[in-house]
Amino acid sequence: MSERVSIAVNNAEIGGGEVMALAIAEALRDLGRDAAVVAPQSSAVLEEALRREFAVVGIRGSGRRRYMANLRKWDARARRGPLWCNGLVPALATAGHRDRVVHLHQMPSGAQTAATAIARLKAVKTVVPSQFMAEKLPGSEVLWNWVPEVRKQRRTWASSVVTLGFLGRTSLDKGIGVLAEALKLLERSERGRFRLLIAGEPLFLGAEERRQVESALSRIAPLIERAGWIGREEFFQRTDLAVFPSVAEESFGLVVAEAMSAGVPFVITDAGALPEVAGAGYPWVARKGDAESLAETIRRAWTGYGSAELDASRQRWANEFSPEAGRERLDLLLAGLER
Repeated sequence: MSERVSIAVNNAEIGGGEVMALAIAEALRDLGRDAAVVAPQSSAVLEEALRREFAVVGIRGSGRRRYMANLRKWDARARRGPLWCNGLVPALATAGHRDRVVHLHQMPSGAQTAATAIARLKAVKTVVPSQFMAEKLPGSEVLWNWVPEVRKQRRTWASSVVTLGFLGRTSLDKGIGVLAEALKLLERSERGRFRLLIAGEPLFLGAEERRQVESALSRIAPLIERAGWIGREEFFQRTDLAVFPSVAEESFGLVVAEAMSAGVPFVITDAGALPEVAGAGYPWVARKGDAESLAETIRRAWTGYGSAELDASRQRWANEFSPEAGRERLDLLLAGLER
């Protein structure tokens, strides 16, 4: 793969998968390889790629179906060098074509299962972000995600009030309802001890789920601050103990890697790949969907965390999830494909 690598994205807007597409492009450039970003024309992804001075290919057409149809035409007629399909959409659009790597970021479910099988036709490799996901997709290879360093000053915890922090989409599958119930239990046993900072919004939720989320949060309204989308540095600077209470099986856990980089204590659930990212034997893992387990794990983490645990997590980020570590893994994967 010494030729230009074209990286085709899932969406026009920048989400988690698009962040990784740009990170892969950065890593390729650092490795001395030529990279181009392929995305819908007049999209936020294309604008960001141009800002970072990457070569770009704008695919005409509004809407996902038109994007996929025109992407397939471009791939058949104009592409030179390998194609990195960064998500199911470009992989399905170019199914059966030559010299493709299929990079899946989410576990397929329902109709996506059949679509994934079609998308992988004639792909030279299927890449997934965790061993947890690889075990469910036979024949795939693990390429852990990576995150840039989160710069913040180390906190000193002098206050008697502990600020718990939730970062991400405030949805039921991300565990916001279970966290609200756990905070109620903590308030019942240790009144005034814990508060919750919520950095995120209820994006892409149906009306019923939005109602359930708002109902759960309304019951603990005096104990929470809803900051909306704030910078990660600001979030981790204001957080004493981060809580990532996912109920759905996570294919990776970028927020966990970010907490490790920031040097902030964190609690997770046993949902999917979260324990894999935190590391074998990580002690502060609650049962997913269990508010009592989450509340008890928060108590144990707050009293049990020390500088040694923070240093160990920070070192794990540097060794496994830093841009340098990601670049080395990507280089090894590409070298294997070339052989």
